[in-house]
Amino acid sequence: MKVLVCGAGVIGTLYGARLQQAGHQVTVLARASRLADIEQHGLLLENVVNGDRTATGVGLTERLGPNDRYDIALVTVRRDQLSGIMPDLQANRNIPVLLFMLNNPSGSGHLADACGPDRVMHGFPGAGGTLDGPLVRYAMIPQQPTTLGDPRGVRTGRPRMLRDVLRKAGFRTRIDRDMDAWLLCHAFFVTAVSGAIYLAEGDCMRLSRSPAILRLMIAGVREGFRAAQALGKPIHPLPLRVLFTCLPSPLVVRYWRRFFSDRMADYVFARHARHATAEMRALAAECRLLLDRSRVEAPALDQLYRAIGADNAARAQ
Repeated sequence: MKVLVCGAGVIGTLYGARLQQAGHQVTVLARASRLADIEQHGLLLENVVNGDRTATGVGLTERLGPNDRYDIALVTVRRDQLSGIMPDLQANRNIPVLLFMLNNPSGSGHLADACGPDRVMHGFPGAGGTLDGPLVRYAMIPQQPTTLGDPRGVRTGRPRMLRDVLRKAGFRTRIDRDMDAWLLCHAFFVTAVSGAIYLAEGDCMRLSRSPAILRLMIAGVREGFRAAQALGKPIHPLPLRVLFTCLPSPLVVRYWRRFFSDRMADYVFARHARHATAEMRALAAECRLLLDRSRVEAPALDQLYRAIGADNAARAQ
């Protein structure tokens, strides 16, 4: 398959490299210094768990032309960078599948309207990491496989085809029947976690040692999940629903204390939260608007979103 990867950060580098290694013809859309890094080094990866490094050569382009042809486009830019690629995706009608692998709490409607409902797919990666010069250091997230879904809510061949492609490239992958609900719940979850990390001064170990911040984070996620239900969405995925709605708070605090005391938490959450502050502000502002629409009281999220600095961003929208 001819695959275009829009975005050469952690996720675009990881997924692009593995798809190329699996025999697909991958082209990465990159610009400026990142383009120069990939031209010189290829897609350079280091697995922080075992130290393995790989360098993978791929095709490169600085823009998507209206007549360019690919079988799949993986859109892996951050939520706050999406507007920069959307005009080119709209202008090009030669790519049958656009897989948006990014935070999107507001749902698929605006993407389907812009690009066509028969082309848009949603997904979310199962990895985290950091970009250090030309090198991407990454860790897979055991609790979160790569997740895919068709926003039309029907079982077509597209999710199964993409699942098979990604599995053959080495990614644990599952299909979710309601990806809009999954992305909404995940946005409330990740903004609550990011707010807690900021309150702990960006230090996961410090967060693990602060039961007060952990309880605030847990309360915030629960408020977000209640808002999702008030907006007519079920709580997805099942592990988060069980963790935050079925277990007593002391057990949940104990779980997250252990999680954040592990060095992998820094790669899974904190490094992205520290680096992508603009995305976290935009995402929290979007969640704030959804909270207002749900009319769910959310004092814990209010505090967490103040830590993110989302209040001004929400008022500006």
